[in-house]
Amino acid sequence: MISDLHRAALAAATDEETALTNLFSGRPARGLLNRLMREIGPMSDMAPAFPTAGGALAPLRAAAEAQGRADFTNLWAGQAAALGHELGAEELTRGLAEDAARQLTGILPKT
Repeated sequence: MISDLHRAALAAATDEETALTNLFSGRPARGLLNRLMREIGPMSDMAPAFPTAGGALAPLRAAAEAQGRADFTNLWAGQAAALGHELGAEELTRGLAEDAARQLTGILPKT
């Protein structure tokens, strides 16, 4: 389950607003750009090593979230963050599976 702040950020996201970052976990992961990523840069030698990065940000994250801001929150998202705007996860997954099945029809050998 994701927070309301994360859900709102995903709803407003475009595909150009994601980047690999090591700031939140100490290891690379893709997330939506926020204040921390913009000001420090998404990948930084200043990020604490895994697994201590999240703990180091906890006070800043808590203060920002109490004000309704996701400035220091990890907002994990894939490269195509905007895909989920109009569809729920189940509908999107089913649509992708159906499209893949259509693409593979006639390509796979019959058994």
